Amino acid sequence: MTRRRFVILDRDGTINVERHYLSGPDQLELIPGAAQGLSRMKTMGLGLVVLTNQSGLGRGFFDQVSLDQIHRRLRELLQTEGIDLDGIYVCPHTPEENCSCRKPKPGLLRLAANELSFDPQDCFVIGDKACDIELGKRVGAKTLLVRTGYGTQFKPDASLAPDFVADDLSAAAETIRTILSERSNPEAEDLWRRWAQARVEDHLAGSMKVKKEMGEMCMGSILASANLIAEAFKAGGKVLLCGNGGSAADCQHMATEFVSRLSKDFDRPGLPAIALTTDTSLLTAFTNDSGFEGVFERQVRTLGRPGDVLIGISTSGNSGNVIRAIETAKAVKMSAIVLTGANGRLAEIADVAIPVPSANTQHIQEAHLLVEHVLCDLVEQHLFNGR
Repeated sequence: MTRRRFVILDRDGTINVERHYLSGPDQLELIPGAAQGLSRMKTMGLGLVVLTNQSGLGRGFFDQVSLDQIHRRLRELLQTEGIDLDGIYVCPHTPEENCSCRKPKPGLLRLAANELSFDPQDCFVIGDKACDIELGKRVGAKTLLVRTGYGTQFKPDASLAPDFVADDLSAAAETIRTILSERSNPEAEDLWRRWAQARVEDHLAGSMKVKKEMGEMCMGSILASANLIAEAFKAGGKVLLCGNGGSAADCQHMATEFVSRLSKDFDRPGLPAIALTTDTSLLTAFTNDSGFEGVFERQVRTLGRPGDVLIGISTSGNSGNVIRAIETAKAVKMSAIVLTGANGRLAEIADVAIPVPSANTQHIQEAHLLVEHVLCDLVEQHLFNGR
Protein backbone atom coordinates (compact mmCIF):
# COMPACT_ATOMS: atom_id res chain seq x y z
CA MET A 1 0.00 0.00 0.00
CA THR A 2 1.39 3.41 -1.02
CA ARG A 3 1.66 5.76 1.91
CA ARG A 4 0.29 9.28 1.69
CA ARG A 5 2.86 11.97 0.94
CA PHE A 6 3.15 14.99 3.20
CA VAL A 7 4.24 18.61 2.96
CA ILE A 8 6.19 19.87 5.98
CA LEU A 9 5.67 23.61 6.41
CA ASP A 10 7.42 26.28 8.42
CA ARG A 11 4.97 28.68 10.10
CA ASP A 12 6.25 32.26 10.45
CA GLY A 13 7.29 33.82 7.17
CA THR A 14 5.95 30.88 5.19
CA ILE A 15 2.23 30.63 6.03
CA ASN A 16 1.70 33.77 8.11
CA VAL A 17 3.39 37.16 8.02
CA GLU A 18 6.68 37.24 9.95
CA ARG A 19 6.40 38.99 13.31
CA HIS A 20 9.24 39.15 15.79
CA TYR A 21 8.07 36.66 18.45
CA LEU A 22 4.43 36.48 17.41
CA SER A 23 2.76 36.33 20.81
CA GLY A 24 -1.00 36.65 20.31
CA PRO A 25 -3.74 35.56 17.87
CA ASP A 26 -4.57 39.15 16.97
CA GLN A 27 -1.10 39.49 15.39
CA LEU A 28 -1.64 36.52 13.07
CA GLU A 29 -2.03 37.42 9.38
CA LEU A 30 -1.84 34.96 6.49
CA ILE A 31 0.63 35.75 3.70
CA PRO A 32 -1.24 36.52 0.44
CA GLY A 33 -1.46 33.35 -1.63
CA ALA A 34 -0.68 31.03 1.30
CA ALA A 35 -4.22 29.67 1.70
CA GLN A 36 -4.59 29.17 -2.06
CA GLY A 37 -1.31 27.28 -2.20
CA LEU A 38 -2.23 25.03 0.71
CA SER A 39 -5.63 24.38 -0.83
CA ARG A 40 -3.98 23.22 -4.07
CA MET A 41 -1.70 20.90 -2.11
CA LYS A 42 -4.73 19.40 -0.40
CA THR A 43 -6.41 18.76 -3.75
CA MET A 44 -3.30 16.77 -4.75
CA GLY A 45 -3.96 14.46 -1.80
CA LEU A 46 -1.01 15.72 0.21
CA GLY A 47 -0.97 15.87 3.99
CA LEU A 48 -0.08 19.22 5.59
CA VAL A 49 2.00 19.47 8.76
CA VAL A 50 3.39 22.62 10.39
CA LEU A 51 6.76 22.39 12.19
CA THR A 52 7.76 25.53 14.04
CA ASN A 53 10.57 26.62 16.36
CA GLN A 54 9.07 28.75 19.15
CA SER A 55 11.93 29.67 21.45
CA GLY A 56 9.82 32.63 22.63
CA LEU A 57 7.97 30.11 24.76
CA GLY A 58 11.19 28.97 26.39
CA ARG A 59 12.37 32.55 26.79
CA GLY A 60 9.11 33.54 28.54
CA PHE A 61 7.96 36.01 25.88
CA PHE A 62 4.57 34.26 25.79
CA ASP A 63 3.00 31.22 27.45
CA GLN A 64 1.46 27.97 26.25
CA VAL A 65 -2.06 29.41 26.46
CA SER A 66 -1.13 32.20 24.02
CA LEU A 67 0.56 29.72 21.69
CA ASP A 68 -2.54 27.50 21.69
CA GLN A 69 -4.70 30.54 20.87
CA ILE A 70 -2.40 31.44 17.97
CA HIS A 71 -2.66 27.96 16.53
CA ARG A 72 -6.40 27.84 17.05
CA ARG A 73 -6.67 31.11 15.09
CA LEU A 74 -4.38 29.73 12.36
CA ARG A 75 -6.59 26.68 11.95
CA GLU A 76 -9.72 28.87 11.86
CA LEU A 77 -8.32 31.11 9.10
CA LEU A 78 -7.30 28.10 7.02
CA GLN A 79 -10.58 26.25 7.60
CA THR A 80 -12.48 29.17 6.10
CA GLU A 81 -10.60 28.24 2.90
CA GLY A 82 -11.43 24.56 3.32
CA ILE A 83 -7.99 23.61 4.62
CA ASP A 84 -7.48 21.30 7.59
CA LEU A 85 -3.94 20.88 8.87
CA ASP A 86 -2.97 17.32 9.76
CA GLY A 87 -0.81 18.51 12.61
CA ILE A 88 1.10 21.37 14.23
CA TYR A 89 4.34 20.41 15.97
CA VAL A 90 6.23 22.88 18.15
CA CYS A 91 9.76 23.01 19.55
CA PRO A 92 9.55 25.29 22.64
CA HIS A 93 13.27 25.19 23.44
CA THR A 94 15.93 27.86 23.13
CA PRO A 95 19.01 27.15 20.99
CA GLU A 96 21.12 26.93 24.14
CA GLU A 97 19.15 23.88 25.33
CA ASN A 98 20.53 21.86 22.40
CA CYS A 99 17.38 19.76 22.09
CA SER A 100 16.75 17.18 19.37
CA CYS A 101 13.50 18.77 18.16
CA ARG A 102 14.64 22.28 17.19
CA LYS A 103 15.03 22.69 13.46
CA PRO A 104 17.27 21.86 11.64
CA LYS A 105 17.51 18.76 13.85
CA PRO A 106 14.99 16.17 12.61
CA GLY A 107 13.48 15.04 15.92
CA LEU A 108 10.18 16.88 15.47
CA LEU A 109 9.79 15.76 11.86
CA ARG A 110 10.46 12.13 12.80
CA LEU A 111 7.88 12.40 15.58
CA ALA A 112 5.29 13.67 13.09
CA ALA A 113 6.22 10.94 10.60
CA ASN A 114 5.80 8.28 13.27
CA GLU A 115 2.44 9.59 14.46
CA LEU A 116 1.03 10.24 10.99
CA SER A 117 2.67 7.26 9.23
CA PHE A 118 4.57 8.93 6.42
CA ASP A 119 8.08 8.55 5.06
CA PRO A 120 10.27 11.63 5.77
CA GLN A 121 12.29 10.96 2.60
CA ASP A 122 9.11 11.08 0.53
CA CYS A 123 7.86 14.46 1.75
CA PHE A 124 8.34 18.08 0.69
CA VAL A 125 9.84 20.53 3.21
CA ILE A 126 8.92 24.19 2.63
CA GLY A 127 10.24 27.20 4.53
CA ASP A 128 11.84 30.62 4.32
CA LYS A 129 15.00 29.97 6.36
CA ALA A 130 18.20 27.97 6.15
CA CYS A 131 17.11 25.72 9.04
CA ASP A 132 14.10 24.55 7.00
CA ILE A 133 16.25 23.65 4.01
CA GLU A 134 18.82 21.89 6.19
CA LEU A 135 16.05 19.96 7.95
CA GLY A 136 14.80 18.66 4.61
CA LYS A 137 18.27 17.69 3.48
CA ARG A 138 18.97 15.85 6.73
CA VAL A 139 16.02 13.50 6.15
CA GLY A 140 16.42 13.21 2.37
CA ALA A 141 13.27 15.14 1.46
CA LYS A 142 12.75 17.54 -1.46
CA THR A 143 13.22 21.12 -0.25
CA LEU A 144 11.49 24.30 -1.42
CA LEU A 145 12.49 27.80 -0.34
CA VAL A 146 9.75 30.42 -0.48
CA ARG A 147 10.74 34.05 -1.09
CA THR A 148 8.51 35.31 1.70
CA GLY A 149 9.51 36.17 5.26
CA TYR A 150 13.27 35.74 5.56
CA GLY A 151 13.36 33.95 2.21
CA THR A 152 14.27 37.17 0.44
CA GLN A 153 17.53 37.23 2.43
CA PHE A 154 18.45 33.57 1.90
CA LYS A 155 21.81 33.10 0.19
CA PRO A 156 22.32 29.45 -0.77
CA ASP A 157 25.81 27.94 -0.90
CA ALA A 158 27.15 24.67 -2.29
CA SER A 159 26.36 22.76 0.89
CA LEU A 160 22.90 24.23 1.57
CA ALA A 161 20.97 24.99 -1.60
CA PRO A 162 17.22 24.27 -1.82
CA ASP A 163 16.05 21.89 -4.51
CA PHE A 164 13.50 24.47 -5.71
CA VAL A 165 12.73 28.14 -5.10
CA ALA A 166 9.21 29.63 -5.28
CA ASP A 167 7.86 33.13 -4.75
CA ASP A 168 5.25 31.95 -2.22
CA LEU A 169 3.17 28.92 -1.23
CA SER A 170 0.94 29.33 -4.24
CA ALA A 171 3.95 29.03 -6.56
CA ALA A 172 5.34 26.22 -4.41
CA ALA A 173 2.11 24.27 -4.95
CA GLU A 174 2.54 24.56 -8.71
CA THR A 175 6.13 23.33 -8.45
CA ILE A 176 4.95 20.31 -6.48
CA ARG A 177 2.17 19.68 -8.98
CA THR A 178 4.77 19.57 -11.75
CA ILE A 179 6.99 17.21 -9.76
CA LEU A 180 4.07 14.86 -9.15
CA SER A 181 2.85 14.91 -12.74
CA GLU A 182 3.63 12.06 -15.09
CA ARG A 183 7.26 11.58 -16.02
CA SER A 184 6.26 11.89 -19.68
CA ASN A 185 5.70 15.58 -19.05
CA PRO A 186 8.89 17.26 -20.38
CA GLU A 187 8.78 19.96 -17.71
CA ALA A 188 8.41 17.40 -14.95
CA GLU A 189 11.23 15.35 -16.45
CA ASP A 190 13.48 18.40 -16.48
CA LEU A 191 12.59 19.29 -12.91
CA TRP A 192 13.27 15.71 -11.83
CA ARG A 193 16.60 15.62 -13.67
CA ARG A 194 17.75 18.90 -12.15
CA TRP A 195 16.63 17.84 -8.67
CA ALA A 196 18.30 14.43 -8.99
CA GLN A 197 21.51 15.94 -10.36
CA ALA A 198 21.67 18.47 -7.52
CA ARG A 199 21.06 15.70 -5.00
CA VAL A 200 23.88 13.59 -6.43
CA GLU A 201 26.23 16.58 -6.47
CA ASP A 202 25.36 17.41 -2.85
CA HIS A 203 26.05 13.84 -1.77
CA LEU A 204 29.34 13.64 -3.64
CA ALA A 205 30.48 17.00 -2.30
CA GLY A 206 29.59 16.00 1.25
CA SER A 207 31.31 12.63 0.94
CA MET A 208 34.50 14.15 -0.51
CA LYS A 209 34.58 16.80 2.20
CA VAL A 210 34.31 14.16 4.94
CA LYS A 211 37.03 12.01 3.37
CA LYS A 212 39.37 14.99 3.03
CA GLU A 213 38.84 16.01 6.65
CA MET A 214 39.35 12.41 7.78
CA GLY A 215 42.62 12.19 5.86
CA GLU A 216 43.90 15.33 7.53
CA MET A 217 42.77 14.29 11.01
CA CYS A 218 43.38 10.51 10.99
CA MET A 219 46.53 9.99 8.90
CA GLY A 220 48.60 8.99 11.93
CA SER A 221 45.94 6.55 13.12
CA ILE A 222 45.63 4.96 9.67
CA LEU A 223 49.39 4.39 9.45
CA ALA A 224 49.54 3.06 13.01
CA SER A 225 46.67 0.65 12.28
CA ALA A 226 48.34 -0.68 9.14
CA ASN A 227 51.56 -1.24 11.09
CA LEU A 228 49.74 -3.09 13.91
CA ILE A 229 48.01 -5.41 11.45
CA ALA A 230 51.17 -6.09 9.43
CA GLU A 231 53.22 -6.86 12.53
CA ALA A 232 50.54 -9.25 13.78
CA PHE A 233 50.58 -11.14 10.48
CA LYS A 234 54.39 -11.25 10.49
CA ALA A 235 54.35 -12.78 13.98
CA GLY A 236 51.94 -15.52 12.89
CA GLY A 237 48.82 -13.84 14.27
CA LYS A 238 45.45 -13.19 12.70
CA VAL A 239 42.83 -10.46 12.39
CA LEU A 240 39.28 -10.74 13.72
CA LEU A 241 36.60 -8.24 12.66
CA CYS A 242 33.18 -7.38 14.08
CA GLY A 243 30.37 -4.88 13.48
CA ASN A 244 26.62 -4.65 12.84
CA GLY A 245 24.55 -4.01 9.73
CA GLY A 246 26.55 -2.17 7.10
CA SER A 247 29.60 -2.47 9.34
CA ALA A 248 29.12 -6.26 9.37
CA ALA A 249 29.28 -6.18 5.57
CA ASP A 250 32.48 -4.12 5.84
CA CYS A 251 33.98 -6.79 8.11
CA GLN A 252 33.26 -9.48 5.53
CA HIS A 253 34.61 -7.29 2.74
CA MET A 254 37.86 -6.59 4.57
CA ALA A 255 38.37 -10.18 5.72
CA THR A 256 37.88 -11.35 2.14
CA GLU A 257 40.52 -8.95 0.85
CA PHE A 258 43.03 -10.18 3.42
CA VAL A 259 42.37 -13.88 2.77
CA SER A 260 42.05 -13.46 -1.01
CA ARG A 261 43.81 -10.30 -2.18
CA LEU A 262 43.05 -6.64 -2.73
CA SER A 263 43.83 -6.59 -6.46
CA LYS A 264 44.17 -9.36 -9.02
CA ASP A 265 47.22 -7.49 -10.32
CA PHE A 266 49.17 -8.15 -7.11
CA ASP A 267 49.44 -11.83 -6.27
CA ARG A 268 50.51 -12.84 -2.77
CA PRO A 269 49.79 -15.50 -0.10
CA GLY A 270 46.55 -15.31 1.86
CA LEU A 271 46.45 -13.55 5.21
CA PRO A 272 44.43 -15.03 8.12
CA ALA A 273 41.38 -12.85 8.80
CA ILE A 274 37.96 -13.86 10.14
CA ALA A 275 34.76 -11.81 10.07
CA LEU A 276 32.85 -12.69 13.24
CA THR A 277 29.60 -11.79 11.46
CA THR A 278 29.23 -14.74 9.07
CA ASP A 279 28.54 -17.93 11.05
CA THR A 280 24.76 -17.86 11.13
CA SER A 281 24.48 -21.01 13.26
CA LEU A 282 26.71 -19.55 15.96
CA LEU A 283 25.15 -16.09 15.77
CA THR A 284 21.60 -17.36 16.11
CA ALA A 285 22.39 -20.02 18.71
CA PHE A 286 24.31 -17.68 21.00
CA THR A 287 21.83 -14.84 20.55
CA ASN A 288 18.90 -17.14 21.28
CA ASP A 289 20.56 -18.53 24.41
CA SER A 290 22.47 -15.57 25.80
CA GLY A 291 21.49 -12.36 23.99
CA PHE A 292 23.09 -10.33 21.22
CA GLU A 293 25.35 -8.14 23.36
CA GLY A 294 27.91 -10.89 23.90
CA VAL A 295 27.89 -12.51 20.46
CA PHE A 296 31.25 -11.03 19.39
CA GLU A 297 32.81 -11.17 22.85
CA ARG A 298 32.28 -14.95 22.93
CA GLN A 299 34.05 -15.45 19.61
CA VAL A 300 36.94 -13.17 20.55
CA ARG A 301 37.48 -15.06 23.79
CA THR A 302 37.33 -18.38 21.95
CA LEU A 303 39.33 -17.57 18.81
CA GLY A 304 41.59 -14.69 19.85
CA ARG A 305 45.17 -15.16 21.00
CA PRO A 306 47.76 -12.72 22.37
CA GLY A 307 49.25 -10.77 19.50
CA ASP A 308 46.16 -11.03 17.29
CA VAL A 309 44.28 -7.89 16.20
CA LEU A 310 40.57 -7.16 16.56
CA ILE A 311 39.04 -4.55 14.24
CA GLY A 312 35.72 -3.16 15.47
CA ILE A 313 33.58 -1.12 13.08
CA SER A 314 30.70 1.05 14.30
CA THR A 315 29.31 4.20 12.68
CA SER A 316 27.87 5.35 16.01
CA GLY A 317 30.91 4.36 18.04
CA ASN A 318 28.56 3.01 20.71
CA SER A 319 27.60 -0.49 19.56
CA GLY A 320 27.35 -2.46 22.80
CA ASN A 321 28.43 -5.82 21.39
CA VAL A 322 31.46 -4.24 19.68
CA ILE A 323 32.44 -2.46 22.90
CA ARG A 324 32.36 -5.76 24.79
CA ALA A 325 34.41 -7.44 22.07
CA ILE A 326 37.09 -4.72 22.25
CA GLU A 327 37.25 -4.95 26.04
CA THR A 328 37.65 -8.73 25.84
CA ALA A 329 40.34 -8.44 23.15
CA LYS A 330 42.41 -6.20 25.37
CA ALA A 331 41.91 -8.57 28.29
CA VAL A 332 43.41 -11.45 26.27
CA LYS A 333 46.30 -9.23 25.10
CA MET A 334 45.11 -8.61 21.56
CA SER A 335 45.51 -5.23 19.88
CA ALA A 336 42.28 -3.34 19.18
CA ILE A 337 41.56 -1.00 16.25
CA VAL A 338 38.22 0.77 15.77
CA LEU A 339 36.63 2.58 12.84
CA THR A 340 33.90 4.91 14.07
CA GLY A 341 32.03 8.13 13.43
CA ALA A 342 32.78 11.42 15.14
CA ASN A 343 31.56 10.31 18.57
CA GLY A 344 31.22 7.28 20.78
CA ARG A 345 32.90 5.29 23.51
CA LEU A 346 34.80 2.90 21.23
CA ALA A 347 37.42 5.51 20.37
CA GLU A 348 38.25 5.84 24.06
CA ILE A 349 38.99 2.16 24.71
CA ALA A 350 40.81 1.03 21.55
CA ASP A 351 44.57 0.99 21.01
CA VAL A 352 44.07 2.92 17.78
CA ALA A 353 40.92 4.76 16.68
CA ILE A 354 40.04 6.10 13.23
CA PRO A 355 37.04 8.39 13.88
CA VAL A 356 35.41 9.78 10.74
CA PRO A 357 34.52 13.46 11.44
CA SER A 358 30.85 13.26 10.48
CA ALA A 359 27.42 12.45 11.90
CA ASN A 360 26.07 11.35 8.49
CA THR A 361 25.88 7.53 8.52
CA GLN A 362 26.27 7.21 4.74
CA HIS A 363 29.36 9.42 4.63
CA ILE A 364 30.87 7.55 7.60
CA GLN A 365 30.35 4.22 5.84
CA GLU A 366 31.83 5.57 2.60
CA ALA A 367 34.89 6.80 4.48
CA HIS A 368 35.21 3.47 6.32
CA LEU A 369 35.35 1.61 3.01
CA LEU A 370 38.13 3.94 1.85
CA VAL A 371 40.09 3.29 5.07
CA GLU A 372 39.61 -0.47 4.74
CA HIS A 373 41.02 -0.47 1.21
CA VAL A 374 43.94 1.71 2.27
CA LEU A 375 44.74 -0.55 5.23
CA CYS A 376 44.71 -3.67 3.03
CA ASP A 377 46.97 -1.98 0.50
CA LEU A 378 49.46 -0.77 3.12
CA VAL A 379 49.61 -4.19 4.77
CA GLU A 380 50.18 -5.93 1.43
CA GLN A 381 52.96 -3.55 0.51
CA HIS A 382 54.53 -3.80 3.98
CA LEU A 383 54.60 -7.60 3.94
CA PHE A 384 55.20 -8.49 0.30
CA ASN A 385 56.68 -5.52 -1.50
CA GLY A 386 59.00 -4.04 1.13
CA ARG A 387 58.75 -0.63 2.72
